[in-house]
Amino acid sequence: LYCQEIRQANVLVFYGKTNPDKIRDYKYVILESEQFNRLDIKLMKESNELVLGYISMGEVAPARYYYTDLKDKTLGKNEIWDSYYLNPADSTTRSILMNLVDRIKEKGFNGLFLDTVDAYGPWGPTKDKVDDFISLLQEIKQKYPDFHLMQNSGVPLVSKSKDYINSVALESVVTDYNFDKSTYNLRTSRGFEERVKELKEMKSAYNMPVVLIEYADTKRLYNRVKQRLIPLKWDYFIGNIDLAEIPKFK
Repeated sequence: LYCQEIRQANVLVFYGKTNPDKIRDYKYVILESEQFNRLDIKLMKESNELVLGYISMGEVAPARYYYTDLKDKTLGKNEIWDSYYLNPADSTTRSILMNLVDRIKEKGFNGLFLDTVDAYGPWGPTKDKVDDFISLLQEIKQKYPDFHLMQNSGVPLVSKSKDYINSVALESVVTDYNFDKSTYNLRTSRGFEERVKELKEMKSAYNMPVVLIEYADTKRLYNRVKQRLIPLKWDYFIGNIDLAEIPKFK
């Protein structure tokens, strides 16, 4: 069990800034690309298998440098995250996103972590734009065929995106962070089992690698999360909800 645990705790999701020497021996490293330069990425690629740059495909936050160019093209607001839904059918939006992909590629990243994809899912606010999103994925993959594309969430969309992505991540399968109360919790057994079933069916149908991203704030909760994760034999990350620090549970 000890060896199995070490093998699987091999994902880092980190949107802060640190010395790249501190990031070592991960299978997947997911970073905020604007925090690091080409040399940083080169060093991290030497010490980790895959280094992926974050990109939000379904929303844009006001803090993003390209927000002012997109704000009049958006399709509504996500009140929880204070961000705005993107329109992948809009030519300006597509051009800006492709320019961002180019920037990430030029820094030397191995690929992309595609966030906010669930905006285009069956219950998403921009579900009518799903085909435009898929065509954007196709455009990225055609331009950079060796890029590893990890789709975060949007599991029901994998039937459409499967030819353009390399792995699927899902947040909060085991945990259930309460945004209203800012509290960390375990998901109910029923909720956990439903999410695992959905992922197993997806993995079986498309042979797609799975990555789980979970949230904890104490060593006790961290250990309870691991107890549920390890039998699944999927790669996983456990950290703080803001993803601003490299996790250290003591």
